[in-house]
Formats: sequence, C-alpha cells, structure tokens
Amino acid sequence: MLKMKQMNQDVKFAFLYNPVFRVIATWVWFFVGTALVILIILGVYGSDFVTALEVLGEKRYLAFYIEFVSVGLFPLVITLICKDDPGLYGLSRKGLEKSFLLSSLIVATNFGIGLLAGGPRFQSPAFHLDFPWNIWYVALGIFAYGPLEVFFVMWLITNTDRIFKSGSRILSWGLVLTVIIFAASHIFTSPNAGVRNAFYVGLIFLALGLVYKYTKNSIGPMIAWTLINGQIWFIVKILWT
Repeated sequence: MLKMKQMNQDVKFAFLYNPVFRVIATWVWFFVGTALVILIILGVYGSDFVTALEVLGEKRYLAFYIEFVSVGLFPLVITLICKDDPGLYGLSRKGLEKSFLLSSLIVATNFGIGLLAGGPRFQSPAFHLDFPWNIWYVALGIFAYGPLEVFFVMWLITNTDRIFKSGSRILSWGLVLTVIIFAASHIFTSPNAGVRNAFYVGLIFLALGLVYKYTKNSIGPMIAWTLINGQIWFIVKILWT
C-alpha cells in the first residue's frame, strides 16, 4: 500500500521531475515571486506601487521576504515534494574538504582586493528594530541572502545541466547560462547598483559554480558567499542599530 501511494504521488507530480519545467518555472517565479510579495506589502500598508517602493526603501528588512520567496522558495519546495537527494545539489560530505579550501581562496582573494582598494564599504541600516524582531530579521536575511541564494544557483545549474546533458563537464552549459542570467537579473532587481554590481555577482558566482562543479559540494560556496556578500554585513549591523 505504501509503495502504491508513493507511485501515485510520483505520477501525480510527474511534471515536477522534468528539468525543463523546473528551470523555466523557477526563473519565471523569480520575477513573479517578487511582484507577489510587493503586492502583499501593498495590501498590508494600503498604499500604491510607488509608496510601496518607498516603504521598502525605508524598511529594507521587508525586502528579506522578497529574497526568500522569489529566490529560494520554489526550488526548495520542488526539492522537498520530489524528495530529491540533497547530494544532487552538493549538500553532503563528499568533496567537503576541497570545497572549503577552494572557497576559502575565493574569500581571501575577495577581501584582499577589497583591502587594496581602500577597505570594505558596507552600508549601515537607517532603521531600528527592537528585540526579538532584530534577531528574526537578521536570521532570515542571512539565510536568504547567503546559503539559500547559493542553493538557488546551484540547483539551477544542476537542473539546466540535465537539460543539456552537460553535467559531467566542469564549465558546463548549466553553469554558464545560469550565471549569465542570474548576474543579468541584478540589473533589474538592483537598478541602483547597476551593471558593475551585476558583473561582480557574475564573476563571484562563476568562481563558486566552478568550485561546486569540481568538488560536487556546495557547502563551501554557501559559506563563502555568506562571508563576502555585502548585503549580509548590512544585515548583521541591524543588531547594533
């Protein structure tokens, strides 16, 4: 009976196993999810679109929900429903040591270049959150802009590789296409940061993606991106404002 139930579940959600559906639907949700959360903010604050953007500017912590919903939620839900092996996306002990080592070199290089350029310049929050909301938003923000964002990219790399049957290559179609689209999306999702930020994100995720493809492990890249992402340092400062 249990086996039959599992088989029925697989048939019912068969389309979720299709890599073409996974990749296209995830990229569509990337933008739809953003719009959906903004609409929810519109409903909560009873404001128009322009006012909602102003609210997001004043209360930047609300953007953490946008990041969580639009970036990580869809791949996470599909992975859980389909019961994908976490190892498919590098969440295992296999290659962990190499992943840590190579990722630490990326972190060291990034900080080294930053110091030579005059030191890191991280923004400070212009708002204050009382306890326990400061803890909640810091935890949510670090998770969304750190490990979850990397999971999103590595998940797309893996499933895009399934489409092009290029999973055995380190510099694969999945890696190249995912990084290009992800980097380009920052021009629209972070217009104030501009093309320069998009290029930076693309370069970093190309390096992290190569580590993932070479080691078959994504834990190192998750930690590395959490450490070098300026948004994370902005989020941590919420605890002291």
